[in-house]
This record gives sequence, C-alpha cells and structure tokens, in this order.
Amino acid sequence: MPAPEWLATVPGVTREEPLARHSQFGVGGPADWFAQPRDVESLTELLRGGADAGVPVTMIGAGSNTLILDNGIRGLVLRFADRHLRRLGDGAVELGGGCMMPRAALDCARLGLAGLEFGIGVPGTCGASVYGNAGAFGTEIADVLTDCTVLTPHGESVVLDGAACGFSYRHSRLKDQLRGHVVVSARFRVHADEPAGVRARTEAIQAQRKASQPYGVRSLGSVFKNPPGDAAGRLVEATGLKGRRHGGAQISTKHANFICNIAHASAAEVLTLVELAHDEVMRRFGVDLEREIIVLGEPAVVAGSAVP
Repeated sequence: MPAPEWLATVPGVTREEPLARHSQFGVGGPADWFAQPRDVESLTELLRGGADAGVPVTMIGAGSNTLILDNGIRGLVLRFADRHLRRLGDGAVELGGGCMMPRAALDCARLGLAGLEFGIGVPGTCGASVYGNAGAFGTEIADVLTDCTVLTPHGESVVLDGAACGFSYRHSRLKDQLRGHVVVSARFRVHADEPAGVRARTEAIQAQRKASQPYGVRSLGSVFKNPPGDAAGRLVEATGLKGRRHGGAQISTKHANFICNIAHASAAEVLTLVELAHDEVMRRFGVDLEREIIVLGEPAVVAGSAVP
C-alpha cells in the first residue's frame, strides 16, 4: 500500500507533527509523520514498514544537540521512548535507548552504583549519547560502555561491543558506516559505592555545569567540537562574538560555544550565528571548527547576516 496509507493505519502515528515540541531546544518545523514507539517490537515494525515502503526514517533523541531546520523533516520521524534502567548486578546497568542520561545518573546514585555520574552533564538520551559518544567533564560513553543493541534499518537486531562502535571524539560508526542503525539499549560498567558518595560526585558535576554553561535556558549544547589543544568556546569568545544575537538566537553570554533560544528563534537564525562564529574563528585564527551539533531537515529560508 502507498506509504501515507500504510502509516495512517499504525496506532500513535501523527501527521504534520511540530518537532519543536519534541526538542529541548524548542526549534524545528514539522515531520511528515511522527511516532514515539515505546518498545523494541513497535520500533522494529515501523523500521521494517518504512524500509518496505521506501519511506525515509529519521531518529531523534531529546533534541539537546540537534538543530531541526525550519521546513521540518520529510518522511517518518521516530523518537524511541523506552526509558528503562535495569540493574544487571553490581557490575553493570542497562539503559533503554530513550532513557535520559541525567535521570540515569540520579537513579544510579540512589542505587549506590558509581560510574555514570558524568551523565548528569549530558542532557540527552542513551541512544543519542552512544551515537555521538557524548561526554562531560572528562568522561565519555566510550569509557563506560560494555555493549549496545541496535536495530538495522530493516529492523534486524545486532549487538555491538565498544570496539565495534568505533568510538572517537564525539563520534561512532553509527554516524557513518552504520548510519541508519538505531540504539535500542546499552549496557554500562558500574560498581557499588556508598549512595551518598555517588550523589555527592553527581551534584559536584551538576554544580560545575551550572557554573560554566548556560542553565535554565534552551541551549543547543556544544555547537563545535574542541580542536586539538584548544577550546572552541575560547576561540569564539576571542573573536568578540560572545553575546551576539540574531533574531531570537544568541551566542551565550556565559559560554561562547553554546547558542541559546531566547525568543522563539528559527533554525535559520541559529545557523546564521553558527556560520558567523565558524567564519570569524577561521579568519582570525585559521582554525576550521567542526560542528558538534547535528543538523536535520530542510531549511525554509536563506539565513541573513547577524546583528550586534
């Protein structure tokens, strides 16, 4: 059956769903079709159906480090909603692909399990964090992951260990060779410790994040990867762009490697600032900053020039 008719028969699938409401950044146009499968079986059915019907499928997480463009995303957009945390003994925990990393950090602290304290500083889902080898304050996913279960674009289940994930700085093979594979669960190394001690370390990381990064405001996370031996935020700040605003978007006044949505920003306005920061750092310092953010979808307009 034609793709629209097939999708219209699946429970929970919506049409022309505004993706801004599913993004922590609060920016993004509509999805042609959207669903939030809550279990692996439902996700598998949607992936297989999309593959069979030739419908492009795009996965999103919490949208804390993803910019969805103003014309939205064509085809079927899925956000996996399995948020389970399962203790596998004192040596490991399993997280569902939709589990938020800060929630996992707090739950592990309550259970007296150490190892995921850094997750309090990673405002994304488990699946997206594995995809991008997310990290915070000296620890990243590659340091603690045992293995993960992924679904291929055709819905087949595969288990990948850390080596098979091919982790590097803010990168995994899920971004290239395994593009289209979806993380549905992951196992992480932990060890037993006093709950009070684990919680104290978690709170210290949270305090450090609040002190050094924009907090309590919609932000896009780290816009650029840190170049070798330097920090992207320092370079952007050195150009004098800290606090620069364009429309509803602003380069954070607290940390110049973050862009904030301060007044119903459009994706085009955000990209204007991204491009301005990149070009100014290149012009002043000869450093070609690489984006850390993921950009999805189709633009609605051509971005203009930023204003002071």
